[in-house]
Amino acid sequence: MSTFHIDYHGQLIPVSQESADTFRVALPNKPLVLVRKQDSDGADIWFEKDTDNETPETAELGTAIETKLAG
Repeated sequence: MSTFHIDYHGQLIPVSQESADTFRVALPNKPLVLVRKQDSDGADIWFEKDTDNETPETAELGTAIETKLAG
């Protein structure tokens, strides 16, 4: 499991990668586990574990994670 930080609203947030598509994000107000899935067009969709909807927050966190992993 690797750990890194993402910039989220001006704060450095620790993220632990548990698997290729599962990330534990330590937000100050609530920790959450994000799961990356692909839609039928191959685009990444980010869900909170045990949910089935991408939210603006999970999408933004997912984008920050993707940016960090690509860099």
